[in-house]
Order: sequence, then C-alpha cells, then structure tokens
Amino acid sequence: MWKSYTRTSSKSDFLFFILTLVTLFVGFLVSPFLALAFQWKRSRAKRIIGILLIAVPLGLSLLSRFL
Repeated sequence: MWKSYTRTSSKSDFLFFILTLVTLFVGFLVSPFLALAFQWKRSRAKRIIGILLIAVPLGLSLLSRFL
C-alpha cells in the first residue's frame, strides 16, 4: 500500500494504509481479551492461563509505575 501511495499519491491508498496499521494495532490489543472470553466457559485451565497472561503484565506495569 505504501508503494502504491508513493507511486500515485492517491489519498484513498494512504487512508487504507493508515486504517490497516490501526486495525493491526487494535487487533493486537483486543485479541487476548477475545480469546479469554471465548474460552471462559469451555476450559477452566485456559481461563486461568488467560487471566494470568493479562493480569501479570498489567500488575507488573502498575507496580513499576508506583515504585
């Protein structure tokens, strides 16, 4: 997309490029929560693993911010 924009200077190509980057970033942030919601009633072990994978980095970042 970037090559297409630099070649044609089309604003729609640039818009699609920016939207793709934003969508990838948002999907990266949302996917752990969606996976946890999907596994919530299916498997207790996966639910606990999902909670830990979300809670541990969040707890560490909060702890480092206050220390």
